[in-house]
Amino acid sequence: MLVLSSQDELQVLKKELRCCFPESLKVYGAVLNICQGNAFHQEVLVDSWPNFQVVIARPQREKIPLETNYFTQSYAVFCRLLSAFEELVKDTDAIDWKQEFLLQALQVSVYQRSRSLAAARCSSAKLLTQTQVFILQNPSHLPAAVARSGSELKLSSLKITDAALLNETWSVGGTEQSLQYLSQLIQCFPSCCLLDAGGCPISWVLLDQFGSLTHAYTMPEHRGKGYIQMAIAALAKKLHSIDFPVYGDVLENNTAMQRAMKNMGAHFTSCSLFYDLYTPQASVDAGSPNIQRVISESTLT
Repeated sequence: MLVLSSQDELQVLKKELRCCFPESLKVYGAVLNICQGNAFHQEVLVDSWPNFQVVIARPQREKIPLETNYFTQSYAVFCRLLSAFEELVKDTDAIDWKQEFLLQALQVSVYQRSRSLAAARCSSAKLLTQTQVFILQNPSHLPAAVARSGSELKLSSLKITDAALLNETWSVGGTEQSLQYLSQLIQCFPSCCLLDAGGCPISWVLLDQFGSLTHAYTMPEHRGKGYIQMAIAALAKKLHSIDFPVYGDVLENNTAMQRAMKNMGAHFTSCSLFYDLYTPQASVDAGSPNIQRVISESTLT
């Protein structure tokens, strides 16, 4: 097991992962954010180098907070050889089974094998949700965001003071942990929003630690006007200018968002994204509050 830290190694890894889209999108996004300054304190490890079979993106071990927060304690895995993934996890501390964490897997085989590995480590697995993954192939071709005639709307970026509003409206929000997570995303990564005449956000979209679009939302009284497409298009252009892939995921029953993304030219891949919550058995027996929270909507709502 080796944690890659040099820019030369990360650049080589980026090139290899880019050839493996869409399955490698999550770890690829983490690598990009690490190369951009690593504001979220992540690291990537491989089973061997340079001929790797497994890549895991995880929080830096020295930065792990004392308080449990599975929003920030998220792992992403990409593997070329499933047996190599199993060997790495069995024989090393690549995954910390003593912590509650969220595993985001774009490969069915990784999702299934992780569950059997967790059982051997007395960790409980709970599938929170399964979503459809899309890629916005040509964001540079999207029209510029133009507000309707007479509108006083303004395109901007989210501020840390907006985190409370985002936490109230997020389908998996409403807790102190989710508030901390959203605040961190706003501070660390690009975002876009539409502000009303009073300077309050009415539609927005963020980027998460894996380079994925997340929490795309429009306030109910402003829906049906194309505002979310405007916000997503603005962020997509910004990401495209720094050579980030523009991707995200939507619940299978969220037809409105699926339609909106398809209208923007998004391609829905054959990949499903599995959000699996792992909790040490001792925490489950003690009634961990986090294990009771089940994600009911996609990161793009």
